[in-house]
Amino acid sequence: MATTITPYGGVNEIGGCKILVEDRETRIFLDFGRAFIRYGDYFDGIFVRERRTRGILDLLLLGLIPPLEGLYREDLIPAIDSTVSFWERFRNKPCYRDLRRDGPAVDAIILSHAHLDHTADLAFICPDIPVFSSRMTAFIAKAMQDTSKPGALGIVYINPNKEEEGLLLADSKQGYIWRRWAFLDGKPEGEVNASDPFASPLSFWLWRPAKQSKHSPEPKIHKEAPPINLLWWSVDHSIFGATGFAIETTSGWIAYTGDFRFHGFHHYASKRFMEALSALHPRVLLCEGTYLNLSEQPVTEEQVHDNCLAAVRKAEGKLVIADFAPRNVERLLTFLDIARETGRRLLIQPKDAYLLMAMHLADPNLVPDFTQEPYLTLYNDPKGRKDLWEKLIREAYKAKIEGPENVQRCPGEYILAFSLWDVVDLLDVEYIMGKTPGGVYIYSNSKAYDEEQKVDLVRLWNWIQHFGMEPVGLQPVARDLARRVTEVDVVPGYHASGHASGQELLRFVKEVHPEILIPIHTEQPHWWVEELKGLGIRIEISNQAQPIGC
Repeated sequence: MATTITPYGGVNEIGGCKILVEDRETRIFLDFGRAFIRYGDYFDGIFVRERRTRGILDLLLLGLIPPLEGLYREDLIPAIDSTVSFWERFRNKPCYRDLRRDGPAVDAIILSHAHLDHTADLAFICPDIPVFSSRMTAFIAKAMQDTSKPGALGIVYINPNKEEEGLLLADSKQGYIWRRWAFLDGKPEGEVNASDPFASPLSFWLWRPAKQSKHSPEPKIHKEAPPINLLWWSVDHSIFGATGFAIETTSGWIAYTGDFRFHGFHHYASKRFMEALSALHPRVLLCEGTYLNLSEQPVTEEQVHDNCLAAVRKAEGKLVIADFAPRNVERLLTFLDIARETGRRLLIQPKDAYLLMAMHLADPNLVPDFTQEPYLTLYNDPKGRKDLWEKLIREAYKAKIEGPENVQRCPGEYILAFSLWDVVDLLDVEYIMGKTPGGVYIYSNSKAYDEEQKVDLVRLWNWIQHFGMEPVGLQPVARDLARRVTEVDVVPGYHASGHASGQELLRFVKEVHPEILIPIHTEQPHWWVEELKGLGIRIEISNQAQPIGC
């Protein structure tokens, strides 16, 4: 059988990468992420959501996950119609395929990084299929799941369902089941402390985030090697632990970039990746292209640091809010550095602190123990109920917890790591002060890419105006007849993208010079046709299986 590559997501779209590589009897998925743009065509994630009691039914019928029999968890398959089997209804659907065989449906799923558009739909996959990633990616994924709402579908561990009257409900008696997760850069180490996830890397990985049934199976550490010759490299991206890959098949090397860039603080990693692939001479390159239309030099993380530092210096004596994306720890470290330089303290949310602790355990050389950092403290946000993970993080930071009363007394001593989802907590500061807090709001995040995000930016603008703050990184571009702001845009210079520009990607592909280029993670795959004309690189744009062997 020829080596084939079948993208089940990530073609003509940004995100949702699900790429099946088959070589003889070996089957491997590169990422298994959620197609959020297509998902948003039907669901808003709040009021209109897929029905958990129907398992994978809604997503299959809407074409949001591919109909691949044998791949998904049996406890997510509902019994609705007793006259036919569940999969009988899908066998005439486009892309249907029966992957059943002896053993797991596929031999491995290899994850490039922990962003949900590359990992989220792993929650639906059978837990006996091995998952491979960097240890940092695995620990970030677990931290995200540990701090999510109880009952959320699991990427790292799952709470299986039981069927009651035709509905799928979480089985509290069975408890969590860990996936067969293997670490490309070495398994977690240390003694196991069942009550303290921060005692060692191994304790964190095996820690259960909620009280478990006595029948819960014990999680295990898997040491298995990938089922195919696999090379991997760290790359620069807006999340730590991101990797690019090359797998050796009978038809030659197949390389996969995941998401990467060349303008972050770790830009040298992406350059090493480029040099290594160039020396490898891959037969096929699957390359991301999120910003192919970006021809100018992108804003660098160094420029973001300098611009945000200037804004904080200008706000001397005033409160500063720093708004950046969740899990963008590189940006968090930028503002921590700015806090040191300006004599302020960076106040972070408990979820941020838990993530930092997980990342420290994954790689203490890259992420230090911030419980000992004098310029970083924990914000005492008001909550009626605190989950076990938050109680533990508050205990770890017990000498470094500050709330609205601290901010009210000395607003010029703080940078608050807040976003739209946290800004309501500033009302406590306003109440204690007896007036709006004022200060500077630094928006260090990406622009709006859809209507919902545009509405969120307007909503954020209203909050900033209410608190009497000066916006940095945002500007109004439209108003209605009542002079209310109806559209807000992002001012360049305060955010660096997690993706390479079109010209950077063009240089990358020319240097690697594969025989075949498959554009992924882009809405403009045909851009490559014109840009690579005459270079002898074949460009394949399709979501059908691509045979590359003889």
